[in-house]
Amino acid sequence: MINTLDRSLVEKAGYENGFENILENNDTGVRLASSRHPVIVEVTSGKSEGSWKLHFSDNLDIHELKRNLNTPLFPLDEISPWDRQTLAVVLSRASELGIALPDTPVKKYEDKIAAFLKDNPSERGTEREQLVRQRVGQDLYREALMRYWKGSCAVTTIDVSEMLKASHAKPWRDCELDSDRLNVYNGFLLSANLDSLFDSGLISFTDQGDIIYSSSLSESQIFTIGLSKNSRLRWIDLRHLPYLSWHRENVFKGVLK
Repeated sequence: MINTLDRSLVEKAGYENGFENILENNDTGVRLASSRHPVIVEVTSGKSEGSWKLHFSDNLDIHELKRNLNTPLFPLDEISPWDRQTLAVVLSRASELGIALPDTPVKKYEDKIAAFLKDNPSERGTEREQLVRQRVGQDLYREALMRYWKGSCAVTTIDVSEMLKASHAKPWRDCELDSDRLNVYNGFLLSANLDSLFDSGLISFTDQGDIIYSSSLSESQIFTIGLSKNSRLRWIDLRHLPYLSWHRENVFKGVLK
């Protein structure tokens, strides 16, 4: 059972952290959703006073949610925030992932392009349509990567948004499907210097996330850039690997000896 005050606290936490729609509110618990992403969460009372238990819909990748949150939040594979502050943290991260992970950016992209073509039917099949598609897609891709990487570089943790670029492993022009172009696993959020190196093939990453350098970069240049042989991605998911393999085979220019 969950009392009226606690239900109000859950509603407020949801509204402030990406779950603004109330689907259900009763003595059993509160079900929350959002117009910005497809994830639904049910919040019920936890085992101790002031704690909660969360049940997310299947379209949230729980593995990704666990990646950046404290292990104590997940006893016996449950999700159990122990106070309102940790409830807010979990809801916020779940909302970020709901917006970032593959299906949501594609749906937003399709909706925006459909709206453009409805307002501009004469542009269908023109060069302008292609330019609009690329601009809209790249904006959405950057937004998704900003959320997925929590607003900081995937390698250096730099969090100055003006310095961060959405770097494709398999470039937009080489992707046959929009689902690849807008997939957060097809690239990384990188600081501007790393983005240039990655895009030009002077760096890439192994399947374990370790950085590898082109033979055309000297050790002094690597040092000057602010990197080292031990630089690596903050994390890597199995779904990054096909795109990274493509990058190493088609963009990367050789390993430093």
